Amino acid sequence: MSSTDFIPEENEDYGNVEYWNSRFAIEENYEWCKGYASFQGLFNQYVPKTDKILIVGNGSSNLPIDLYNDSYDSVVSMDYSDNSIKKLQERSPPSIRYVCADMRFMKFDETFDTVIEKSTLDVLFTKEPSPWSISEETSLDLNNTLNSVKKSLNVNGKFISVTFAEPFFRKKYYLNYWTNINVEKFGDMFHYYFIVCKS
Repeated sequence: MSSTDFIPEENEDYGNVEYWNSRFAIEENYEWCKGYASFQGLFNQYVPKTDKILIVGNGSSNLPIDLYNDSYDSVVSMDYSDNSIKKLQERSPPSIRYVCADMRFMKFDETFDTVIEKSTLDVLFTKEPSPWSISEETSLDLNNTLNSVKKSLNVNGKFISVTFAEPFFRKKYYLNYWTNINVEKFGDMFHYYFIVCKS
């Protein structure tokens, strides 16, 4: 099956765990915003091999396995879909830890050096008609998530957001939680963004 077979009838469905459980029951792998190889150089530049890493909203991506193969030894991969977790555990090295949890309400107080999301936050914006302003519901979900990410990081930790959204529309939200934001661009015909947020 191709990725187009999983396009929901309504964009709002991207925000429902039932949609993702149904999709991940079938889908083996899909990489939003390209695979790890496309931004590996940037990741290596910003993230030491010794970092404790949390992946938020992993889906069916091979990112945790790719990080393991790139000699990152401390990786925790999180998703709120049971089927995502089950599928990944079946094909992953045992040292990768998987957690089923909602990104808005994580309980990893000051645990990680790096938290990365790859197009996970993009899902929150799918029901919005314009990137210039967002609904109260989306704003609440976004702020709960960013606050949860911030609490999960240690004092010198960094948040990495990999997205296809123009950084102009994301930086204003990230600046509520981090003061130092670097934006890198990758991709050939179509560009993606690698946004690094630190306090």
